[in-house]
Amino acid sequence: MDKLVIGVFQGHCVDGDLPANIARTEKVIDEAAERGCDFVCLPEVFLSGMGVEIQKSSAMTLDDPRLLSLAARAADRGVVTLVGLTEKRGKRFAVTEAILADGRVAGHYTKTMPTETDWDLMQFHDDDLPVFTARGVTFGVIICHDSSFPEVAATLAWKGARIIFSPHYNGLPRDRMDSHRILVRNNHVGIAAHYNVIVARSNVVGHWPERDSYGYGDSAVFGPDGAPLVEAGLFKETLITVDVAPYLSGVDWRSRTEMRPAVIDQLHSAAAAALKAK
Repeated sequence: MDKLVIGVFQGHCVDGDLPANIARTEKVIDEAAERGCDFVCLPEVFLSGMGVEIQKSSAMTLDDPRLLSLAARAADRGVVTLVGLTEKRGKRFAVTEAILADGRVAGHYTKTMPTETDWDLMQFHDDDLPVFTARGVTFGVIICHDSSFPEVAATLAWKGARIIFSPHYNGLPRDRMDSHRILVRNNHVGIAAHYNVIVARSNVVGHWPERDSYGYGDSAVFGPDGAPLVEAGLFKETLITVDVAPYLSGVDWRSRTEMRPAVIDQLHSAAAAALKAK
């Protein structure tokens, strides 16, 4: 693979304003295309915004014409787009990241480790943990709180993911922002380094005075050694991009080259059996 450019958008969404957030997503897709991106990732629930009642009123099904219009735009611009929304599933709701490719919703991932607020919205726990393939690379998604649980990323790596996208909506009180930022950054460094994958984190920025919370940003793409390849910084809206092809040519984490081949075979057999049993 000669080149594979990832774009990560860090920006503000307007809670409950679907038209505004869709319009901003359109501009992000356009900018990503102009900058030669193969992929672009937008934050968690970027289309709906945060807050249980806000999310319910702004929820979309995966066949919503507005989402399909974004998919068509992404296909026309040649950018595989990951965008967060509150998904409506009959009478239920889900925190979902839609994968827009080939002019359609080519897949989706739903938050696996819900917080208390997520549970108030979702009322269910999802553990499908799918991986996807586009542009010749296998990738997976974790959403926000999922990054605190290494077993989620480990499963995606065992399934062959070489890139893990990690969209967030970190709106926090001022006195908690910095400690949270450090912890979350370390989670992503650990996932990248431990599983030999690229981790692309996308987060919101802004101030929501009605609940006195702040989005600090700190979006970044981390290489397989845990070092940042590109960073968005704090409190500013921006699209960051990086060519990750040079970091995809290494040994797949599942090979575990520091182990004897017999041990590797046993691990692969056990993992395959566990996945089949599920």
